[in-house]
Amino acid sequence: MVVTQTSVFFLNNGKVRVCLSFRNVAAKAASEVDFTFQFNDTLGSPMREAILRRTGSFGPGILIEGKMSELGGSPDSFNNCAIIEGAAMKPSLEIVDETAVVFEDGTTWKKGSPFVAAFSRAGTRLANGGQTVGGSTPGAPPAGATVTVGGATGQGGIISGSGPAFGTIAWIPGSRTAVGTAIDAPSQDVADYVAMSKCNGLAPGGAGCTVRVRMTGADKRCGAIATDDARYSTAFGPDVNQTIKAALDALQAQGGTLAPNNIVASVCNTR
Repeated sequence: MVVTQTSVFFLNNGKVRVCLSFRNVAAKAASEVDFTFQFNDTLGSPMREAILRRTGSFGPGILIEGKMSELGGSPDSFNNCAIIEGAAMKPSLEIVDETAVVFEDGTTWKKGSPFVAAFSRAGTRLANGGQTVGGSTPGAPPAGATVTVGGATGQGGIISGSGPAFGTIAWIPGSRTAVGTAIDAPSQDVADYVAMSKCNGLAPGGAGCTVRVRMTGADKRCGAIATDDARYSTAFGPDVNQTIKAALDALQAQGGTLAPNNIVASVCNTR
């Protein structure tokens, strides 16, 4: 789910109505979405918090609109709103956070878990509403060399001690705009989720993207996608120049036409 717009109305009776619009960017319908709101005053101090539990049938790519103006609004748009009691002033800042999703096939997602299963129509049924996912857990940085110069002390460290990085490119073949990338993610699941969310957020109808390239390690640090609008190719490699060349060579090898705008996306993890 992606929140596309929010609105806040001060009702002059000690109440505030906050509304949102959201779109299902997953590949399957959801039956429940939970959002939390935090409201801050002009000094940045928290005023109130609220929870909105939205139930219904939210299909892939469908925009679920809330009340966005003082006038008008369908009865259903008010279901995307939460009422806050005891507010002496209109909040200067609202923070909206999605905390849980229940899909119609019985799978669930909670904040802090990867969202990858949401992009599969088959999905994975989660036991007890949760999922254990593999991935690297960054450990403590190794002890570095220490030097002393006069009264000053310096200590070195190793950047790679933060663990391996993962990247993903998601894309709708043929599109020049529906592409999403992620780099330096702590696990492949997180990289897939970030790239798919970005791609589906740009896709017509909010769905249809698939993972095309995954990057990790020294030999797969970079990824690229090339197209001539009739054919496409993907590539991964140790550096961006070699990876782009591999994508272009693969495109040409299958009969594609080379042009200055062949490359749709090219990204690299930094480690």
